Amino acid sequence: MDCSGKTTFAKALYEKLESRNIKCNLLHIDNYNNFEVQKVIYQAHAQGAFTEELQALFYTDSIHYDKVVKAITESRQQYDVTIIEGVFLFKDYLAPALEIKVFLPVDPALAKARYVERKQKVGDNRPLSVFDDIWIPTFERYVREVNPEKMSDFICR
Repeated sequence: MDCSGKTTFAKALYEKLESRNIKCNLLHIDNYNNFEVQKVIYQAHAQGAFTEELQALFYTDSIHYDKVVKAITESRQQYDVTIIEGVFLFKDYLAPALEIKVFLPVDPALAKARYVERKQKVGDNRPLSVFDDIWIPTFERYVREVNPEKMSDFICR
């Protein structure tokens, strides 16, 4: 889920590996967002026209998974360890490219509070309602369909 601590965890792991002279790379799923799809989603939400069809589009097409797989493959040719952090990583598109899977479950209320802090810190102008209207329902679908806790090698609570 957004604001579960994925980036913080991944950065700490990266720094620990680097401190032990392990050549590693940190990839962020947000760098592979499909901004055209996300623009449509967030505009519709802002206009009160967000639908179940757009919710499904957000779930299936908001990330360029093909580019993520390519980036992981290329990174593995140059680094001993490749870390990728982000949402929806265990979906069928990407899971086969992941050797070790770590899941960070978080209470949605805590994640939402963290989002409020992040909005202020980075100047995110999306309304808080995107959390309840888009992110939580999409994450709930992901949990139902993918069951990331079951797929995980490690669960960090």
